[in-house]
Amino acid sequence: MELSKEFREKFVKTLQGRDYVLYGGLLELARQRGLKRITTNVIQIPSKENGMYAVVEAEIETQEGVFKEVGDASPESVNRTIQPHLLRMAATRAKSRALRDSIGIDMVAWEELGGQVPPEEDIPDISDPEDLVIGFGKYAHKTLGEIMQRDPGYVEWLGQNARDEAVRKAVKQLLFTEASLGDPRVEGPGGPT
Repeated sequence: MELSKEFREKFVKTLQGRDYVLYGGLLELARQRGLKRITTNVIQIPSKENGMYAVVEAEIETQEGVFKEVGDASPESVNRTIQPHLLRMAATRAKSRALRDSIGIDMVAWEELGGQVPPEEDIPDISDPEDLVIGFGKYAHKTLGEIMQRDPGYVEWLGQNARDEAVRKAVKQLLFTEASLGDPRVEGPGGPT
C-alpha cells in the first residue's frame, strides 16, 4: 500500500532505518476503508501458572470483510514499564495485526514493540557520525559532514526532528564533537564556544 507524504509525516516513525506505523494511522486507514467494528476476546489471562503469558484475539470488520488476528505478551516480550499491562499489550498487538491485515499494510505498528524500542543511549554510537549518509530530505545521499559544511542549521534541525533515532543520535554526536573542537557555528552545552 502506497502511503502519502502527509500520512508518513503524521503516522510513521523510523528506527534504525526501519519504518513503523502508529496505531492511530492504522485506525485512520481502516476508517477510510469503512471500519465497522473492533472486538477483542481474551484467550489467556496472564498468571504465574502460565508464565505471565497473555493472549488476546481481535476481530476487525470493514466493508471488505472480517479480519482476525492474535496478539500475545509476556514479561520477555515487553520492557519493564509495560509488564504490569500484559493483557492490554496483547490486545494492542492483536488489534494492530488485524488492522494491518484489513488495510493491507506490512509495516509493524510502533505500539506492537511493547516499549522495546531501545532508548537513545542503547543505540550504538556511530564511530564517524560525519560519514553517516542521510537517505531522505533535501540533502538525501549526502553525509552529515557535507551537510554540516553547507547548512549547519539543517543538521541541528535533524537532531531534533529526524524520525530515525539513530540519525538524531549521530547528529548529537557530531554537534558535541564540533562544539568540543571549538567550531564557532555550534553551541556546546554551556553556550557558544
